[in-house]
Amino acid sequence: MNETTPLWRSEMGKLDSLMGPGVGPGPGPGTMVGPPVSVPGPVGRPRGKNLPFKALGLVAVALVAALIWLLIDSGGSGNSADPSATRSTVPAGEFEFAKNEQIPAPLRDTKCVDHAYGAVKDFLAKTQCAQLARQLFTTMLDDGRTVYTSISVVRMANAQDAAKFKELTSADGTGNVNDLVREGTVKVPDLKTLASGGFASKLQDREVVIVESDTVKHGPDEAEHNRLMKKVSEDAFRLAGDVAG
Repeated sequence: MNETTPLWRSEMGKLDSLMGPGVGPGPGPGTMVGPPVSVPGPVGRPRGKNLPFKALGLVAVALVAALIWLLIDSGGSGNSADPSATRSTVPAGEFEFAKNEQIPAPLRDTKCVDHAYGAVKDFLAKTQCAQLARQLFTTMLDDGRTVYTSISVVRMANAQDAAKFKELTSADGTGNVNDLVREGTVKVPDLKTLASGGFASKLQDREVVIVESDTVKHGPDEAEHNRLMKKVSEDAFRLAGDVAG
């Protein structure tokens, strides 16, 4: 048996050298143990060195995917955080109205009597309104003339008072609420009032919508001009909701 011992140790030594450091029988008694040594992987692909490259690759793929999603969402989905911020609440009509630059926002007041004349002023002195909201718009005719359209929304205390007010303003010679040109709030050269154009009014529960439209220069046929201005005023009813607020 003693003759085989050197052979066994020699063969084990060869095996240790083939397997590399850190593999083989553990240290004997009294042997100092150094820090752990990692076992190398296959030749040409050291284990652990390619992990940072894999991580960078994953990050790059994630960034590209996020960029593609953002491009698709912004260009194709049309979604936004607040859809009402870009969607108009005014329905489409025959004429395209624009807010007059002198009155970019509605003018609202609770003293309606201060902005009326004639019998309408007397009525409002006795029957107080809840709010008067007014705004001026413009639109262009096919012949190039600009139409000025004043929208007044009078809100009464109840529907009964609103019905009486509507009947009074619709009668001839009873006065009205001042349009913004007549009152001088909006300055239009050679135009003092819109009362000579087209008038239209509408009752909505306790609100009365009054619309007056006119151009600086009338057409050759005055009756036809008034019919056209009334058509513009009736089309402007769809703007009353935004004016009243």
